[in-house]
Amino acid sequence: MTIPLSSRRKTPCPPAPGPLANLEAHVSPRWWDEIFDELYLKTDGDVVENAELTCREVDLFLDLLPLEKDAAILDVCCGQGRHTLELARRGFTNLTGVDRSAFLLQQASLRAQAAGLAVRFHEADARNIPLSDESFDAALLLGNSFGYFASASDDAAMLCDIHRILRSGGKLLLDVSDGKHVGQHFEPRSWEWIAEDMFTCRERTLSATGDRLITREMTAHVERGVVADRFYAERLYDEVTMVALLTRSGFAVLQGPAQFASTSTRNQDLGMMAQRLIFVAERLAV
Repeated sequence: MTIPLSSRRKTPCPPAPGPLANLEAHVSPRWWDEIFDELYLKTDGDVVENAELTCREVDLFLDLLPLEKDAAILDVCCGQGRHTLELARRGFTNLTGVDRSAFLLQQASLRAQAAGLAVRFHEADARNIPLSDESFDAALLLGNSFGYFASASDDAAMLCDIHRILRSGGKLLLDVSDGKHVGQHFEPRSWEWIAEDMFTCRERTLSATGDRLITREMTAHVERGVVADRFYAERLYDEVTMVALLTRSGFAVLQGPAQFASTSTRNQDLGMMAQRLIFVAERLAV
């Protein structure tokens, strides 16, 4: 179970800066090590804690990539295990999840135990997955978990390591934000209530190179004031650039992109989860 925010840190959050001319300058090179915590499950909870949406997504994924129930499946960047656990509920028996966030993995393990589901979870950097070569039939990279790194070469390294752990002919299902749509339609400013007593404001801009969406996310409690002021960046991939990167990383694209539109239980800010592209690719022999 998560710890209620009201029982967390009693000391106030350091004062947040006011308006900033350059959001990109405030993005940590390893921002993903800092934000995937309890608060993330609230700020993004309308999507990432949405059981109905998760079921819809898994329905589509299995239509695009039918898998045997005993197939060895790796969920890369599995977070709190929402897709992995849904697959386990549907009778898949050989499931592994990897993620960088110790907090989200703890949540995944607790939820698996509570539901009596057998899933293995490992803490790992997706560029260097601590699992054996050619040991999986399929890899899943879901929920817009791609494009976090400051360098595009690290995105390629991530795909190459997924290639390594797949057997020859193994499949990758990649679910990524529709970069062209995001670049043309992102909201420069938005805000939403994420709980009865908390709201989140977001400010967005494109990077200087135009290929990353920079986001400032400030969350405030009605009594305690600002509890978090966070900055993150995600690289924007469209169909052409994604197919090219998959090809360079040793994959042949079999299907895609299928399109998927997320829904929100709050019916508010969906950000980069609003419209996504889904590719199915096959690992080619080295």
